[in-house]
Amino acid sequence: MATSVEELKAIVGRSPQTKRYTIAAFIEIAEANPDQWLELIRGEIVVVSQPDKKHQKHATRINGLFARHYQQISALGCQIGGTSCYFEVTEELREQAWAAGEEMQSDVCPDASISFQDYWDTDRIPPALLVVEVLSFSNRENLERDTITKPEIYAALEIPAYWIVDRRDESVMVYTKPSGGMYAVCAKFTGDQVLPAPGLEFLQITPSQIFEQ
Repeated sequence: MATSVEELKAIVGRSPQTKRYTIAAFIEIAEANPDQWLELIRGEIVVVSQPDKKHQKHATRINGLFARHYQQISALGCQIGGTSCYFEVTEELREQAWAAGEEMQSDVCPDASISFQDYWDTDRIPPALLVVEVLSFSNRENLERDTITKPEIYAALEIPAYWIVDRRDESVMVYTKPSGGMYAVCAKFTGDQVLPAPGLEFLQITPSQIFEQ
């Protein structure tokens, strides 16, 4: 049964102390509400706002740059993913986090990704070689989610590279070398600097290409 927008907002507004959702419960809610873009962040359901035109433009541009290397990506057993590709923290990782007193019930959807073709059917780590988020500026929570919380989720999944596209100064923040649930390296790239993408070095993508007018 679908949930109304008002009910979804009520879910999101609940205090973390009163309600947390499992991945299974989240999937049930998400499947019942296909018209809503939802994510599960550390047990809390987030209603993702409709991205503005510039956000959509940059996300589309990135997927277009990936598509230029479709054959090479396919040869790795990978695929180009958009906002239909969710990355779920595995049960093993959730149990490890629970034992350490942490919450890792998360199922997130980046703006672009290069993922393994079989990740939906396996608990493979990493599920992807690269994930990309285009920053949203509608509120502070959106910024914190992409720049603070999601790096930890993607690092826990051992995804080799996470790009954050920031149109404020036409830069890309790149996180690499996941280890122990954190990225060991974080660097800012601008202009014609090639963005690191371990295992996908043939991409040779630069911020200038992403922000090209």
